[in-house]
Amino acid sequence: MAYEYAGAVRDIYLDDRGPAPVDSWMGQSDGRWEGDTLVVRVTGQNDQTWFDRVGSHHSNQLVVEERYTLVGPHHIQNEATMEDPEVFTAPWTIRMPLYRRVEENARLMDFKCVEFVEELIYGEFRRSPLPR
Repeated sequence: MAYEYAGAVRDIYLDDRGPAPVDSWMGQSDGRWEGDTLVVRVTGQNDQTWFDRVGSHHSNQLVVEERYTLVGPHHIQNEATMEDPEVFTAPWTIRMPLYRRVEENARLMDFKCVEFVEELIYGEFRRSPLPR
C-alpha cells in the first residue's frame, strides 16, 4: 500500500512470516483472503504513534484487524478493529468507504511533513505533556 503522507509504504504479506522480528511504526501486516475480503492482521507496532491529532495513544500490544471488501467498481468498504488490552477495555471498530479516484491522470501527491511538527503544536495535549 502506498500513502501520500511522508511517502510511507506498507507491505502486506500473504504467506506466514511468523511474529514481527521487531516492533516498528507500521508493524507487520499479514493478510489472507476470506472470500472476496482481504483480511489484514497488523502486529508488532511500537507505542510511538497516535490514532489522531489529540494524542489518543496505544501500547505496543496493539493488534489491528483490517477488512477490505470491494463493494462496487469504485468503492472498497474498509473496516478496522483495534484491540489493545493495556489501553482499551474492549476492542473497537471503525468503518468507512474508500473511493477510487476516477479522473484522468489521478495520482498520489507527495506530502512531506515537517519533522516533529505535531509534537511541537500538540505536545502539550499528550497524556504526559512535553516540557516547554
